[in-house]
Amino acid sequence: MSKTKLLSGQVMCRFLFVMMMVLCLISSSDAQDTGKEKAEMKKEATPSFGVAEPKEAEEFFKEAKRLEPSDPLAAIRLYREGMILKPDAWQERKQIAVLYEKQQQWGLALAEYEAVNKVTGSVESFADLSRIFDKAGYPRAAAVTAREGFAKHTSQQHFLLISGEIFLKIGAETEALAVLQEYVKLKPEDGKAFFLLGSLHEKAGRFTDALYAYIRARELLNNDINVSDAVKRIQARTVTVDGLTLIPPQGWLPDKNGLTNIKNGERIKVGAIASGDPAAIALKVAREAMPEGLFADEAMKSYEQMKKKREEMIKADPESGKQIESVPVPLFNTRDVSSLTGAKMALLSTGETPYPGMESAVAMAIPSGGKIYTMVWKGAAPVEDGLKVINDLFEQTVWSK
Repeated sequence: MSKTKLLSGQVMCRFLFVMMMVLCLISSSDAQDTGKEKAEMKKEATPSFGVAEPKEAEEFFKEAKRLEPSDPLAAIRLYREGMILKPDAWQERKQIAVLYEKQQQWGLALAEYEAVNKVTGSVESFADLSRIFDKAGYPRAAAVTAREGFAKHTSQQHFLLISGEIFLKIGAETEALAVLQEYVKLKPEDGKAFFLLGSLHEKAGRFTDALYAYIRARELLNNDINVSDAVKRIQARTVTVDGLTLIPPQGWLPDKNGLTNIKNGERIKVGAIASGDPAAIALKVAREAMPEGLFADEAMKSYEQMKKKREEMIKADPESGKQIESVPVPLFNTRDVSSLTGAKMALLSTGETPYPGMESAVAMAIPSGGKIYTMVWKGAAPVEDGLKVINDLFEQTVWSK
């Protein structure tokens, strides 16, 4: 090979190498340009006001509002940037909470609603905070917040109903009862609240209170099948005697003009008298339940004398008094019924202290609905036993209003 040809080949190689280097530089430049274009496109996708950021919070808020439907996270960022310039923009802070709530980010929403409520304490902020507490899984806090909302805004009685419903939902029945009772005093025309009260009373076994509440709910909620069913359910447990509705205590069944205890045969007789002195009537029906003559006027006078003599002997000679105390002395007493004005009670027993074979009677005379109703218990037991039964029945009786 000639020297000329060798030089020509070397030149050609150098030319090809230079061309390859040029092509690599062009390719690298194109790649850099493409990367810049992509970066610019990505930058444009993020909400921005360009080189000069606004100095007014309202501009951030306006742009955030525009982005809420399409990009809530970007909207939240812009709201926060605006609040750096305007920290007291509580309506916009609430919008941040709303956006978090829509995304079911309960913890973040709760923090924002709490911040708004702490500063503003408005009706709206209490309602928002109570709602989000419930959604976030803190129902007791939701109920308490609603109760606090009423305490601050007493014209907003609906907060009590919200609180009562939530307390009822979580089984906090004592709190629910207190709140709902307070609510119906302020809103006596709300049938829903009376229905809720009825369910609370029924669950607790306060059937008389439940029936009153359900009947009131039925008056206010026409044709409500749930209320009608509740009234029927309670009425199925009742007994009507002389126009009086009774709910028998546990273990008692209705019979002619009264109730009988299915275990021990004790009986409660119920009746009605047109008029008269309740004290005299109570004593009369109690006497009639006891053995004839045992509590006649003369007999009771002699009992009084016996009691006085015994007290004197015990005072004079305590030792001999111990023997006298063992002798049964009949008991008779009359008293008021504290829970119902005008009602009277009579208590009779063959012994002041329990002894085998004793007999007792407890009678009530209660004015109601233009009549005087009587209830008398008779049993072979201490008078305290009958007093408890009569009181239980008295509490479970639907009285005329």
